[in-house]
Amino acid sequence: MQGALGLLVLGWLVVVALYVAWGPGDHPSRDLWLYVGLMVGSAGVTLARGVLVARDRAVWLALGVGLLMSSAGDLVYTLTVAGLDPEPFPSVADPLYLAYYPLCATGIVFYVRSRAREAPLDFWRDGVMIALALGGLVGAVFLAPLSDSLKGGAWAVAIGAAYPLADTAILLLGAVGVILVGLRRAHGLLWIGASMAVSAFADLGYWNLLASGGYVEGTLLDAAWPLSSILVAFGAWLPDIERSERTTTSRGLMIIPGAALVTATATLAYGTVHPVPLPTVAMAVLALLGVLDRLNGTVRSTLAMMAARREATTDDLTGLPNRRGFTTTAEALLLEAGHAPGSVLLLADLDGFKEVNDSLGHHAGDEVLRAVTARLLAEAEAPGTLIGRLGGDEFALLLTETEIETGTALAARLCDAIAMPFQVEGTRVTLTASIGLSAGPRDGRDLSDLLRRADIAMYRAKTGDLGLAVFDPQIDLAGEDRLQRIAELRQAIDRGELLLHYQPKIALDDGSVVGVEALVRWDRPGHGLVYPDAFLPLAGRAGLMRAVTKAVLEQATAQAARWRAAGISLPIAVNLPPAVLIDETLPEHVADLLREHGLPGSCLQVEITEEALLRDRARAQAVLASLRDLGVQASIDDYGTGYSSLVYLRELVVDEVKIDRSFVVPMLLDDRSSSIVRSTIELAHALGMRVVAEGIEEADVAEQLARFGCDFAQGYHWSRPLPAAELDRWLRAYASGPRSTPADLSLDLRAVLAVE
Repeated sequence: MQGALGLLVLGWLVVVALYVAWGPGDHPSRDLWLYVGLMVGSAGVTLARGVLVARDRAVWLALGVGLLMSSAGDLVYTLTVAGLDPEPFPSVADPLYLAYYPLCATGIVFYVRSRAREAPLDFWRDGVMIALALGGLVGAVFLAPLSDSLKGGAWAVAIGAAYPLADTAILLLGAVGVILVGLRRAHGLLWIGASMAVSAFADLGYWNLLASGGYVEGTLLDAAWPLSSILVAFGAWLPDIERSERTTTSRGLMIIPGAALVTATATLAYGTVHPVPLPTVAMAVLALLGVLDRLNGTVRSTLAMMAARREATTDDLTGLPNRRGFTTTAEALLLEAGHAPGSVLLLADLDGFKEVNDSLGHHAGDEVLRAVTARLLAEAEAPGTLIGRLGGDEFALLLTETEIETGTALAARLCDAIAMPFQVEGTRVTLTASIGLSAGPRDGRDLSDLLRRADIAMYRAKTGDLGLAVFDPQIDLAGEDRLQRIAELRQAIDRGELLLHYQPKIALDDGSVVGVEALVRWDRPGHGLVYPDAFLPLAGRAGLMRAVTKAVLEQATAQAARWRAAGISLPIAVNLPPAVLIDETLPEHVADLLREHGLPGSCLQVEITEEALLRDRARAQAVLASLRDLGVQASIDDYGTGYSSLVYLRELVVDEVKIDRSFVVPMLLDDRSSSIVRSTIELAHALGMRVVAEGIEEADVAEQLARFGCDFAQGYHWSRPLPAAELDRWLRAYASGPRSTPADLSLDLRAVLAVE
């Protein structure tokens, strides 16, 4: 098709040369064959693009048909109108010429919609608005002065004005389309726009010459119309820029209402000095009404956005700013105040609120939060005080231009106010508050620094049962390391840095390995292996125990499946912390893991502490019962270190009791410890439970436990906790060694680990 485009350009150059060489006048060979031939050729090339290429087919078919109609107008004009003196206007060719414009507009609409299918309604409104405004200006400034001199009356004026006005409207429609779809994706629109610019120039010149009686056929002005058609043909076939994902943007359209306002106002101002036709005034007024409608819509949208922003920054329950709203406003206040003479941030956390939710329900908890909010507002009524609910039962107060002594006094009043009993659904509820304070600029100039250090002080107030605490660098700097370790621990869970080591559990009657206990480790980057006593308390205070336990259960079940596939059937015991034992979703999660790995419930055992039962005995019993329904066995860990142990043994349905090492280790030297161990074994057996002794490090202790009838034991006497791969080697080595009596159970661990 490049050859056809080249022929069109060559033909146009020949026409221009003939206009210069032959001069004005009627030359049928030039006008009929070359001029009309160029118009028909451009239409044919454009139609071929729509027929042969599927992409944008509707666009180029509409434009091709429009050019064909215009070519038909040229043919009719050349055969019936050209040469007449005077030439009639309007003529029979004008309907064919004017038919091009709606088809061209249709092509542009298809082009834009194919690249921005979700074009906003304002796109079309703005297009009409700017077209009316510019049409009115063109009519007032350029066309109105000629209307009296044009023969044919109002009908001739309307037809004559239709050409430049339609050119302008199409040009503007294309320009708005370019803004909407983006310059890089508006390749075809640029060619169409160039075509319309050339056509508008020719039509406006023709109008002026015709109105003044100066138009003569065969001048260079006539060469503009075939050039306009050729530009459309080029737009159809020249390579387009690759489309990216379809997007719609209206940022560029924001200038259009302003341009329409200026243009329409200029038209009306011009009309106060010079006479302009009524249709021109009507077009300007309609454009102004469109601008007003657009402005009204913008105001409504702005109000809706403000309402949405207010909702996004406000806590629905209390009406206080939420975390986002508090942060935004507090940062602005700190910047405005400049910390002169200072600012104080209070961070308050309610102690005992979780128990209200658990025992009375979340509805009661919501009532408490609203009541606490009312007391905070009553106490902190000084101007310039910002109060927000950061989430859950945590509140923040920022006092600008305030000394730390004033903030401390307010914190004390808040503690007293919150400590007063609440009446919730007929129940008397008592809470306390832990409040941490930080002061700017002493403790930081940014809100993030003040929040972090107030949180550290609040943690000290909570753990020390102080009520309130002011951040003290000499005391609390370690707290910043605590926050850093919490952040690292969160990432460690997500990155899979938690590892399991396994310690074998030995049957004391024959020395066989009957199971393993999974013990978690943290492979902390840059610090090596971190043992549980160094990070599990931190996880508990940070609310991460459920995530840690989930990771442990996932690794334990996956390892059980690997051992089972290798022919090793060893139940894996996993410790359940108190916060997890009362999680009613735990059985479902365990069931999913067992199902995922194709394991029976007997491959898993859970170990619980007596402390866990102190929190919520009924819920803990329900969770244990659901786990036992899956076939998962349960064991009471660290037995003897808690309270009311006999009560728990009577009420709980468990399979095993683990005697704490604090009783086992001194057993040979302390008759009281020995008696406790022996009586515990006898009691557990009487209740149908197995007994496991922990912390065995000496063969003599193992022998004594065997004589007492203890079932199982574990400790360094046999093996320290090992990674799975090392435990595999230990198991193979242990299986090949003698285990006939408890005295023979000892094995040199260094020799074991050297065996493959």
